[in-house]
Order: sequence, then C-alpha cells, then structure tokens
Amino acid sequence: MKVLFGKSPFQLQWRDAPVPKPQSGQVLVRVEAGGICGTDLHFLRNNEDWTPLGHEVVGIIEQIGEGVDDSLIGKSVIIENHAACGVCKQCKNGRSLYCENLTTYMTNQAGFSDYLVIRQDMVHVYDKKRIDFIHACLAEPLTVALDVTLRAELELNDEVVVFGPGPIGLMVVRLAKLQGARRVFLVGSKRSTPRGAYRLELGKQMGADLILCYEENDVVGEILNAIPKGADRVIVTAPPKTITDAIQVSRFGGIVAFNGIEYGEGSQITFDANEFHFKKLQLRASHAIPNHYFPIAIDLLNRHDLPLEALLSHVFPFNEAEKAFQIASSQQEKVLKVVLKS
Repeated sequence: MKVLFGKSPFQLQWRDAPVPKPQSGQVLVRVEAGGICGTDLHFLRNNEDWTPLGHEVVGIIEQIGEGVDDSLIGKSVIIENHAACGVCKQCKNGRSLYCENLTTYMTNQAGFSDYLVIRQDMVHVYDKKRIDFIHACLAEPLTVALDVTLRAELELNDEVVVFGPGPIGLMVVRLAKLQGARRVFLVGSKRSTPRGAYRLELGKQMGADLILCYEENDVVGEILNAIPKGADRVIVTAPPKTITDAIQVSRFGGIVAFNGIEYGEGSQITFDANEFHFKKLQLRASHAIPNHYFPIAIDLLNRHDLPLEALLSHVFPFNEAEKAFQIASSQQEKVLKVVLKS
C-alpha cells in the first residue's frame, strides 16, 4: 500500500508499506478520504525528520481482529487520531482529558494511506445517506472547534470574539451562535489576499456579526468601541501573538480559550501580568487530544447545522497530493479545507 510522509522544507514522499493486520481488539480500515490540517502544514515547514501525514480520516472497516464484533465489517467510519487509555490514574479519576497513556496511530501510520489499523473504540460509525464521506472528514476538525469553544464556557447572550478565520475559527463562530452568543466578532489578519478575503467572507455565512482584520482595522479599538466593558469570552484559533490582544479586549472576569500553534520566535509572547491579574482573567489552553465530542460533531453534521459545502473548498485524489498541499498553503487561493480522497 501507499503511505504519505513529509518533512521540511515542504517535501512529500509516498512510500510502499505492507498492509497491516489487525490484532486483538483492532480493526483494519480502508481509507477513503482525509482532510489536510494546519498541523500537517506545520510538519512540512518545521519537521526535519520524515513524518507521517494525515489525521482527519474516514474509511470503511474491511477486517477485524480477535474479540471485535464482526458486524463492524463493511461499516463506514470516522477515525479518532488520539484516544484515552481508560485505565491510567487520570482516566480512572474521571479526567480522561489528561490521559497519561494516549493511544495514537500518528507516530507510525499516516492517515493519508490506503489502510490504517487502529483500536476498535477509535472508530465512529456514520450513515453515508446523511453525510457524504467527503464531508465526514470535517468531523475531526469540528471536534477541535468544539473543544476550544467548550473550554470557553459560553453563557447565553455572551459577547464573543474569535481570533482566526481558518476552518477551526469559522466553525467556532457557528458554534458560538448555536450556543446563544449575543454577537460574535471575527478577527483575521488580512483581506488583501484571495485566501484572506475568502475566509473573512465565509465568516458572514457562519454568522459573524462584525468582521475585522489587522490590515484594515484598529482591532482592539473597534472591539472595545462596540463592547466598552470588553468581551465576555474570547476564543483564539490564531498564532500566540494574538493572545495579548485577546487579553485587552476581555472584560473583567472574562475567559480566553486558546488553540493555536507557532514555532520559533512566534511561540513566545509577553503580556501585562498586572492587567491579567486585576481583570481576574482566565487563559485556558485547548489541545484536542484525546479526541472528545465525536458524537456531538457527527450529530451536527447529520443535521447540517454548519454549511458543509462552504467549509470544504477543494478535493483532490491521492495522486495529486503535492498540488493539494500547495493550494492548502497558498495565500493566492480561495482555500479553506482541502481533502484528499483515495
């Protein structure tokens, strides 16, 4: 079978590998499609070693290992990339979010491959009559959006600011509206590129009430003009540098939830600790492993509570992976979520 690896600077390599055999408690999934995540792009920009790519995967169960119900054979499934062990101290104390012994296939298997072998509890059966397999690839990033949104603990009629109009941020905008936000403010970096303009425009479709970008607006000033006492909740799905502005636009007692990655100097920020202290703020990190909330995500997709066609901008076959990754990273393309299909 074919397996996709990548490393810096933006190199891709398809490798041949034997089809794995499911062991006890495992299933073999024939991969149908997978989404390109911003994490994959980070790997291609920063990882010096060859790294397996792809973790937003859907497929069909073809084989099962010992102890697995044979009724699963032939089922269409969405795959978790990280799962809690269920037996470590944290799991047994009801804190599986902080599992000390996570299971993942990402260390030695790529989602962009012909087959994956995984633990049977890491698959979620879905109905293809209700969700197309291409759109089912949105379930994993939707769980990420759910994780950071739920970390913010939105309350009815909250004023919410979302930094970052990528796939996660745009989903967060919609989730905040579904949770009863009074207004949602979406902040991007620029509108002068096709990519930037396209994503900000999609923000309106997701329900954003006011859209700002650093290239054109005094972001902090305009938010505080609209909400003089500051936002109740701020959700950051952008690089860490935006946390400083998130703190400034938060109200007394506000919560900032953060899900963003940057490498090198961009991973370091400074902010006024006195402001943070006297405003009684909370900064909460969201890192969606293990993958919780798949049942909610699948239900939202089933009910089409998000505009699936708008979120998924490009689909390519596996043999056009290089083109797909180029478009996914381009500022000159109207691109949001790119999916590769087998």
